[in-house]
Amino acid sequence: MPEFRKNENDDRIDRPPVYRILLIAFLIWTAHFAVSYGGVLVFPESGIARLIAIIAGLIAVVALLLQFRRLPGPRSPLSLGALGLAGAAIFFGTFPAIIG
Repeated sequence: MPEFRKNENDDRIDRPPVYRILLIAFLIWTAHFAVSYGGVLVFPESGIARLIAIIAGLIAVVALLLQFRRLPGPRSPLSLGALGLAGAAIFFGTFPAIIG
Protein backbone atom coordinates (compact mmCIF):
# COMPACT_ATOMS: atom_id res chain seq x y z
CA MET A 1 0.00 0.00 0.00
CA PRO A 2 1.43 3.42 -0.92
CA GLU A 3 2.50 5.72 1.87
CA PHE A 4 -0.08 8.43 1.12
CA ARG A 5 -3.00 6.01 1.53
CA LYS A 6 -2.06 4.94 5.04
CA ASN A 7 -3.27 8.20 6.57
CA GLU A 8 -6.42 8.48 4.46
CA ASN A 9 -8.62 6.83 7.09
CA ASP A 10 -7.06 8.67 9.99
CA ASP A 11 -9.81 10.94 11.42
CA ARG A 12 -7.48 12.91 13.65
CA ILE A 13 -6.85 16.48 12.58
CA ASP A 14 -3.60 18.00 13.78
CA ARG A 15 -3.74 21.77 13.95
CA PRO A 16 -0.72 23.89 14.72
CA PRO A 17 -0.92 25.98 17.89
CA VAL A 18 -1.21 29.12 15.77
CA TYR A 19 -4.62 28.16 14.45
CA ARG A 20 -5.77 27.02 17.88
CA ILE A 21 -4.85 30.41 19.39
CA LEU A 22 -6.53 32.17 16.46
CA LEU A 23 -9.75 30.27 17.11
CA ILE A 24 -9.60 30.70 20.89
CA ALA A 25 -8.99 34.46 20.64
CA PHE A 26 -12.06 34.99 18.48
CA LEU A 27 -14.15 32.65 20.64
CA ILE A 28 -13.27 34.73 23.71
CA TRP A 29 -14.22 37.88 21.82
CA THR A 30 -17.53 36.30 20.74
CA ALA A 31 -18.34 35.12 24.26
CA HIS A 32 -17.64 38.60 25.64
CA PHE A 33 -19.92 40.18 23.06
CA ALA A 34 -22.72 37.67 23.70
CA VAL A 35 -22.59 38.16 27.47
CA SER A 36 -22.42 41.96 27.22
CA TYR A 37 -25.21 42.19 24.67
CA GLY A 38 -27.30 39.70 26.63
CA GLY A 39 -26.88 41.81 29.76
CA VAL A 40 -28.20 44.86 27.91
CA LEU A 41 -31.16 42.89 26.56
CA VAL A 42 -32.11 41.47 29.96
CA PHE A 43 -31.46 44.66 31.96
CA PRO A 44 -32.09 47.58 29.57
CA GLU A 45 -31.02 51.04 30.76
CA SER A 46 -29.72 49.65 34.03
CA GLY A 47 -26.47 49.83 35.96
CA ILE A 48 -26.51 46.04 36.17
CA ALA A 49 -25.96 45.80 32.41
CA ARG A 50 -22.94 48.10 32.74
CA LEU A 51 -21.55 45.96 35.55
CA ILE A 52 -22.06 42.78 33.52
CA ALA A 53 -20.21 44.29 30.55
CA ILE A 54 -17.29 45.45 32.70
CA ILE A 55 -16.94 42.11 34.51
CA ALA A 56 -17.22 40.20 31.22
CA GLY A 57 -14.55 42.48 29.73
CA LEU A 58 -12.16 41.86 32.61
CA ILE A 59 -12.68 38.10 32.42
CA ALA A 60 -12.14 38.15 28.65
CA VAL A 61 -8.92 40.16 28.93
CA VAL A 62 -7.58 37.79 31.60
CA ALA A 63 -8.44 34.82 29.34
CA LEU A 64 -6.55 36.46 26.46
CA LEU A 65 -3.53 37.10 28.67
CA LEU A 66 -3.54 33.46 29.78
CA GLN A 67 -3.61 32.37 26.15
CA PHE A 68 -0.70 34.71 25.41
CA ARG A 69 1.35 33.14 28.20
CA ARG A 70 0.63 29.66 26.83
CA LEU A 71 2.04 30.49 23.39
CA PRO A 72 5.20 28.55 22.64
CA GLY A 73 8.22 30.56 21.56
CA PRO A 74 8.97 31.93 19.03
CA ARG A 75 5.55 33.55 18.93
CA SER A 76 3.83 33.74 15.57
CA PRO A 77 2.79 37.17 14.28
CA LEU A 78 -0.56 35.71 13.24
CA SER A 79 -1.40 34.52 16.74
CA LEU A 80 -0.16 37.78 18.29
CA GLY A 81 -2.29 39.71 15.80
CA ALA A 82 -5.36 37.63 16.62
CA LEU A 83 -4.87 38.17 20.35
CA GLY A 84 -4.32 41.90 19.80
CA LEU A 85 -7.37 42.27 17.58
CA ALA A 86 -9.55 40.38 20.05
CA GLY A 87 -8.19 42.47 22.92
CA ALA A 88 -8.89 45.72 21.09
CA ALA A 89 -12.39 44.58 20.17
CA ILE A 90 -13.09 43.62 23.78
CA PHE A 91 -11.79 46.99 25.00
CA PHE A 92 -13.84 48.98 22.49
CA GLY A 93 -16.87 46.78 23.15
CA THR A 94 -16.65 47.45 26.89
CA PHE A 95 -15.64 51.12 26.64
CA PRO A 96 -19.20 52.43 25.99
CA ALA A 97 -20.39 50.62 29.11
CA ILE A 98 -17.65 52.26 31.16
CA ILE A 99 -18.36 55.82 30.03
CA GLY A 100 -22.12 55.34 30.26
